[in-house]
Amino acid sequence: MTSGSFTNYPIASIIVDRDNRQRRELRDIDELAESILRLGLINPVTLDRDGNLIAGERRYTACRQLGWVEIPAQFIDDLDPYTRQCIEYEENAKRVNLTWQEEVNAVAGFHKLKAEHEEDWTQEKTADALGISRRWAGKLLAVSEEMNNEKVASADGLTAAYNLVSRSTERRKAVANELIDAAVTSAGSDGEDPDIAGGNAPAIPAKQVPLKNISFHDWQPNYSGPKFNLIHCDFPYGINVADSPRQNAALADHYEDSPDVYWDLLDRLALAMDNVVHESAHLIFWFSMDYYSDTFNKLSSMGWRVNPFPLIWHKIDNAGIAPDPQRWPRRTYETALIASRGDRKLTQAGPKANSFGFAGGRRDAIHISEKPEPMLRHFMSMFCDEYSIVLDPTCGSGNAIKVAESLGAMSCLGLELSKEFYEVACANWPNA
Repeated sequence: MTSGSFTNYPIASIIVDRDNRQRRELRDIDELAESILRLGLINPVTLDRDGNLIAGERRYTACRQLGWVEIPAQFIDDLDPYTRQCIEYEENAKRVNLTWQEEVNAVAGFHKLKAEHEEDWTQEKTADALGISRRWAGKLLAVSEEMNNEKVASADGLTAAYNLVSRSTERRKAVANELIDAAVTSAGSDGEDPDIAGGNAPAIPAKQVPLKNISFHDWQPNYSGPKFNLIHCDFPYGINVADSPRQNAALADHYEDSPDVYWDLLDRLALAMDNVVHESAHLIFWFSMDYYSDTFNKLSSMGWRVNPFPLIWHKIDNAGIAPDPQRWPRRTYETALIASRGDRKLTQAGPKANSFGFAGGRRDAIHISEKPEPMLRHFMSMFCDEYSIVLDPTCGSGNAIKVAESLGAMSCLGLELSKEFYEVACANWPNA
């Protein structure tokens, strides 16, 4: 980056504002001095007309160490616009009190400018030119591509921003490996799509509602579409709670809640691992603590990596089951195991608290096991974003699918065996 017009400038007259213009330690000065001694100074330093050093502090320091009285110099106003802009970016990347956002912008601007003018320019060359490690340059440039994302731009530091970007990148790559076409974009919204619906058209052909009136057992063997990377399971708990009085007496339908139903659905999930579940996926699995160990082991045997600490929904209104009110306390919380397949990362929402307090005694609930949307949104935001293809194989009221849509999921599908639950869910679907 030279003007071609040089002058021998007295080293003693050069002004270096060390505290304000350079925030990194000068490295490898001895090696540079030895190189200059052997080969001469190939690139001159850059000054303004008042003798302030603009660029080339390592060269200036090495030449002083060699005892030079004068040093080849060029003036900033003699440089062409491209060279001057490169120097400005380079110096911006070295300012003291530089925020990480400013460093990202400076390094990215320098890299882009050089790449536009030099065909063989690389990320490694950017790192070497700016005197930063190649790994650090890689992080800065990766983050620069996501700086229009408010969560990234407002992160506490570069490492936090890079973690957000890397998680998003891995999730995007994972879903890109699937066939994402029009069938996925409208998964569950077109009753005539046999791949998504698993066969029969729904009773209510509501095109904007991503629900199907079909059992998981009937749907899974016939499914051959894109695989799902977020599975939300709220199977009947197998504790016969559905035999208790209904919260919403207007609903006449009934769902089976025996242990056989629970374990049969778990067996069906095991069969779905090949044709339904993506190789990189998350699972949210609601269960009764009566079956903690057996459920944990069953999911693990399917290939899920199960977190031993469950999610907890605490019903702050004291709603819940009192199986033996004369001897045992009321159960005012419900639990969900979280599991992953492959090395799937969280969304940019990052880790949330694994417990959430919200009322559970809604009188208008479709059935007794319905989960409230605010609670689901708290937990699902860790796993659901624009790269998510979501399945709820026993969706009931469809609240988990509603939440997935609100979180921007690429595609959603809920299955519901009960025609009555399905029709009520469709009738109450937002904007349907």
